[in-house]
Amino acid sequence: SKEKSPRMLELAFSILYDSSGQLNFIAPDKHEYCVWTDGLNALLGKDMLSDLTRNDLDTLLSMEIKLRLLDLENIQIPDAPPPIPKEPSNYDFVYDCN
Repeated sequence: SKEKSPRMLELAFSILYDSSGQLNFIAPDKHEYCVWTDGLNALLGKDMLSDLTRNDLDTLLSMEIKLRLLDLENIQIPDAPPPIPKEPSNYDFVYDCN
């Protein structure tokens, strides 16, 4: 039998749905593996532990800290987004770089 590569084993996971049944999956890449396993863990009410989730959480925490620092410096952050400006009368400023 052919040996499975370590990379393939890192991307594999199974869903056990009764005492004798299971569905086996191999994700095409690490990102898809994280999305699927985090999604399944969320549906089961478990923690999402992947690197992808950890990076997203770090990004959100970093943004929260920056927003709190802005508040400390008395910089007002509006509650509503600014209005969307009207479309320009022409698009002559757009260049085709091809």
